[in-house]
Amino acid sequence: MVLPIIVGLGVTAAALTVRSGLRAWDIYKRLTPLMIAQLNGLRISVSEARFQRQSSLRYGNLSPQLKSRLSQYSGGFNLKMKESEALLILGIDGNEIQRLDIELIKRKHRKAMLHNHPDRGGSPFLAMKVNEARDVLSQSIMLRK
Repeated sequence: MVLPIIVGLGVTAAALTVRSGLRAWDIYKRLTPLMIAQLNGLRISVSEARFQRQSSLRYGNLSPQLKSRLSQYSGGFNLKMKESEALLILGIDGNEIQRLDIELIKRKHRKAMLHNHPDRGGSPFLAMKVNEARDVLSQSIMLRK
């Protein structure tokens, strides 16, 4: 009578251990060396961070144009969104600025919202920023009418 209970508890403990191990492994796979250093409280200089970024496999597979865009923008949002930030959020590059019209803004907004919509697992905050970027650019002086 007691043996099935002991076996059941053992199997449950083993299953919980395996489950937590798999979750930890999944999180560990996503960490970069720079993130691991920050989690351990190590200070990384700017040159070491740049070296880590350039030597990582994911960063190495990117196109040179995308690498230059990533190294120029430090990230984060401004308190009041500017046109340059709105262009980055919607993914409008330098070639498209010359022909910026309401249709291009709508297309880029739709594409960004498909990736960031809260109903599809995206963040409500990012969706709000995408909508704000659309509003900023639709009132911009860069807009061709």
